[in-house]
Amino acid sequence: MALLIDNRPEGHGGQIAADLLAAMDRVNADMGISGEADAVFDLVRSRRNIALRAQLAARGLALPAIETNEHAIPTPVSELTLRTYNPASVGPVIVFVHGGGWMAGSLDSHDSMARWFVAETGAMLVAPAYGLAPEHPFPHAVIEIAAAIAAVAREIAPGRPLFVMGDSAGANIAAMALLRLSPGERARIAGFVSIYGAYAPAMGLSSHRLYGDGRFGLSEARMRWCWTLYAPQLFPDHLDQMTPLGRDLSDFPPTLCIGAECDVLLDDSMSFYSRLAAATVDVSLSLWPGLPHGCLHYVGVVDSVTKAARSIVRYIAQRRPALRAVSPGPAASPGDLGALPAERLRDVAPLFAARSRALGAVAHGLAMDILEGKLVPGQVLPTEENASAALGISRSAYREAMRTLTAKGLVTALPKVGTRIAPRESWTILDPDVLAWSLEAEPDDKFIRDLFELRGLVGPDTAAMAAVRRDDADLARLADALSHLAAASPDTLAWLDAAIDYHRAVLRASGNDAVSGLWPAIQATLSWSVKLQMMLPTSRLGHDPLADHARVFDHVKAQNGDEARAAMADLVKASLAETLASLARVQRARRAASEATLD
Repeated sequence: MALLIDNRPEGHGGQIAADLLAAMDRVNADMGISGEADAVFDLVRSRRNIALRAQLAARGLALPAIETNEHAIPTPVSELTLRTYNPASVGPVIVFVHGGGWMAGSLDSHDSMARWFVAETGAMLVAPAYGLAPEHPFPHAVIEIAAAIAAVAREIAPGRPLFVMGDSAGANIAAMALLRLSPGERARIAGFVSIYGAYAPAMGLSSHRLYGDGRFGLSEARMRWCWTLYAPQLFPDHLDQMTPLGRDLSDFPPTLCIGAECDVLLDDSMSFYSRLAAATVDVSLSLWPGLPHGCLHYVGVVDSVTKAARSIVRYIAQRRPALRAVSPGPAASPGDLGALPAERLRDVAPLFAARSRALGAVAHGLAMDILEGKLVPGQVLPTEENASAALGISRSAYREAMRTLTAKGLVTALPKVGTRIAPRESWTILDPDVLAWSLEAEPDDKFIRDLFELRGLVGPDTAAMAAVRRDDADLARLADALSHLAAASPDTLAWLDAAIDYHRAVLRASGNDAVSGLWPAIQATLSWSVKLQMMLPTSRLGHDPLADHARVFDHVKAQNGDEARAAMADLVKASLAETLASLARVQRARRAASEATLD
C-alpha cells in the first residue's frame, strides 16, 4: 500500500491551478458560459456541452499519429462498439471507460485523453461505447463493460498486462464491472485506475458539501441529477447497489485511486481507497492538488494537469505483468458435465426446507415418503391408532396431518376402506406446500420441465401485460429489485430474494389477479433453481442472468409489450437449461459418492 501525494505549491490550497483556470476561462468564453456552468439540467444540452468542451479543451494538443479501428462485440444486452487505439502495440493493454455522468460523454469526447495515454505508455487502448442513461439505465452499462473486459482478456496473450481505467462515472461503471467478473477473470487484471470516481450516490460526504456549490465546475446538485438519471425511480435507500463501497472487495484487482483536490467527489475517491485498504487490497492513492473534476480533458495542453496525469503513466510502468495466483476454476460450459467430487457439494437443504416443514414434522415426513415413492398410490395406510403409536405421536396430531394431506390431494379417506395414497393425477401440484415437498424430494427432469413450461406459457404474456399496464410505482419496484440482483451473485440467498421480488413485481404490474394466483409455482421453481446453484461451488453459468432480467426491465420501462414478451421467453428458456445442467451435475456427484461408499 502506498500514499502518493504530489507536492502542493505554497499558498495554493482550495484554488484551481492558475494555468488550468486560465484555460477553463477561455473555454467557457468560447462556449458563451458565465457564472455557474451547470445551473441548467438539460439532457440534450449536457451531451452537446461535454462534446464541445472536450473539443475546445484539447486545442493545441500535439501527438504522434495513432492508428485506430472499430469493431463490435456481442454482449448479453447489446452489440457493443469498441474503438482500439494502437492495435499493433505489444505493450500493456488498457480498457478505458469514459466518464460523463452516465448520461453523456462518448468515444469522441474522450478521444484526446485516450490518445495521450497511448502516446505516453505505448499501450494498446480499447474504449467501449457503452449505452448511456436514461435510455439505458443501471445496470446496462455495467453488463456491457464486464463483457468488454472479459473479451479483451480472452484475446490478448496470457502474460500481457491488462489494465482497466475509468474517469468519473466511467470509474464507477468499471469498478462494478470488475466485481461481475469471476475471481479468475479478476486475477487477470494487472491494475485498476480510478480517476476521480463517483462512488457515493447518497451524496452525504464532506466534499459534497465543501465543494458542491459549483465554483469548481461540477456541483452537488448536478451530481444528484446524474445519479437519478442513471437509476431512474430506484428507491433512495437502495442506491448503494450502484457502488462498490458496500461490496466484498477482498479479491479486487490492485488499484490506483486518484482524487482531485477541488472536486465535489474527492471524498468518493477517499472512501473507495479506504474500503480497498481495509480489504487488504494492493491500493495506492494519488491526490492531485489544485485540480477540479474533469481536468483530464486538458491533459497534454495544461502543464499542471499533464504533470498530475503522469502519476498514472508511472503506475502502469511500475506494475509487473505477473498475475496474481488465483485459480479460475474449470472453464467447462454448463453442458460439459465433468465429474464433480461429491464432497464439494454444499448442503443448503436447511435453507429451503423451512417452507415445506411449516405444517409439522408428521405431514412433512409422510409427504416426502409419498413423493419419493416409498408410499405408492393405492397403498393403504395403517389405522389412526396403529400409525400414531408407531410414530410416537398423539392420535390428534396424526389426524391433523391426514387432514392436511387430504386437502392437498395426496391421500383419500373412505369409510370402511381406510386412508389410501391418492393417484398422482389427484395431487394438487401447484399447492405451495406440495410444490415445496416435490422440489425437496428432487424431482426428475420431466417435473422440472413441466414447471418451466408453465412459466414459459405464463411469464412472457405476463411481461407483455406489465409493459402495457405498469405505472410508476410498478416500475420503481421492478427497478429496485433489479438493483438488488446487480449486487448479488446468482448462487446466493440475496439473489434469490431479489429474483423473487423482481418476478413478483412483474406479476403485480400485469394487473391480472388470476395470473398472480400462479405465483407459488414460480416462487418454488426460482427457489429450487437457486438451491442447485448454491450446491455447486464450482458452477459457471453459461449465460448472464442479470442481463436477462435487465432486458425484460428495459422493455417494460419502454412499454414495448412484444419485446418484453420475447425477452421473458428467453429468460425462462435460459433458466431451464441452466437448471437441468445443474441438476445433472448434482446427480452425477451423488452417484459418485454412493459408488465410493460401496468401494
